[in-house]
Amino acid sequence: MNQNWTSDPRLQRMDPKKLRLLSDFAKRLSKASGNQKYAVFLEFNQQLNQAGHPLSQEERMLLFSILTEDMTPEEKKKAQLIQELAKKLSSS
Repeated sequence: MNQNWTSDPRLQRMDPKKLRLLSDFAKRLSKASGNQKYAVFLEFNQQLNQAGHPLSQEERMLLFSILTEDMTPEEKKKAQLIQELAKKLSSS
């Protein structure tokens, strides 16, 4: 993951509470193995919802863009598939 993601100017509009939670999430994600990353993401999303700070669609798209910026095309494709699966599961 891009180590400078926190300085991305697109994050300036995001709620500071969400940014703190996002920073904690990034630390946990960096320590997670490939198989655990999706579970960490789901846990993060649940934590935001429980704290009353759910991510908007725009924020989700922005974070996805930032987090996948330095991925290879193959890694991005896998991430997009996971994102689509998550959308389908959340709408069920």
